[in-house]
Amino acid sequence: LGDVYKRQSVVGAQFERVDFSALGEEAFVPTTDTRRRALFLVEEAASPIGTLSGGVRLERVEVSSRGDADPEEPKFGPPASRSFTLRSASIGDVWKFAPLWSLSASLSSTARAPTSFELFANGVHVATAAYERGDPTLGIERGNNLDLAVQWKEGANRVRLGAYLARFSRFISLEATGNTITEDGEDGEQSFPEFQYRAIRAELRGVEIEASHRLQLRGWTFDFSGKLDTTRASNRDTGEPLPRIAPLRVTFGVDAATGPWLGRLEIERASRQDRVPALDSETAGYTLVNLALTHRFALLGKDAFWFVKGTNLADKLAYSAATVETIRGLVPLPGRAVKAGLRVAF
Repeated sequence: LGDVYKRQSVVGAQFERVDFSALGEEAFVPTTDTRRRALFLVEEAASPIGTLSGGVRLERVEVSSRGDADPEEPKFGPPASRSFTLRSASIGDVWKFAPLWSLSASLSSTARAPTSFELFANGVHVATAAYERGDPTLGIERGNNLDLAVQWKEGANRVRLGAYLARFSRFISLEATGNTITEDGEDGEQSFPEFQYRAIRAELRGVEIEASHRLQLRGWTFDFSGKLDTTRASNRDTGEPLPRIAPLRVTFGVDAATGPWLGRLEIERASRQDRVPALDSETAGYTLVNLALTHRFALLGKDAFWFVKGTNLADKLAYSAATVETIRGLVPLPGRAVKAGLRVAF
């Protein structure tokens, strides 16, 4: 069996400490301390049915709030602490069932502790212009994930089709409540939409397609590539869509190279995102055109190259569906931009 099942193992440990402080009237999260300690094991073995892999992770997380900085101005309550014991595991296989074809599959069960924001937030988040409330009673986020993919590859030519399904018995989501909270500020009273961190049952499923093809022509090398991805995410209890999910996206690109010259033309297309919850708004689709040119040369005996890169050349006004609805209309994607530079490797 030793000749057939070649195995390698990785054992590791992780220690992390995060001390977060938010001071002043604009603080919407108290001063918090987060401690993480984890042990993990990853196994990989070559077998007649492919390359098998598996892993387990045990983790202990402690999240503590120091409470109100000034007891006379209560906002976050008294000091509080939560502890979580997390167990995650995964198993997968990559099977090359033909000379140019492979099939990969993985199944995992994951656990994630809520963050200090999700537990203890209580105030106006200036970056999102929303009043965000945490829930100190939140439990562990738990989900099961299945990923499948089939791939054909010959040299630089490749086609990959993948699909995934994630089902959460407890998914922590930041959702609008429909309420408004009034706060006193320097310019008088202001009203902010309320968002609450909630634990829900959720399902996310999606498809990813990638392809590339190389063409040689009269001293030029052309690499054509394309990618499509789409995700459908829903609240399993209500059937309502989850907020801030990216729409179907398609990217086409072509790289052209000859000698020291390399150029790339890329077109990104995002469709309209109209599958949104009742308290969210739709996001229009958009098309972005990007262009880059690079030239390699020797500078003082060192490898160097200069480049010029243009993004969103049509200066399209576009918005990201993944941005919080309260500021989406205020933070469009970058407009037309041109960047040039020189890089030298020493």
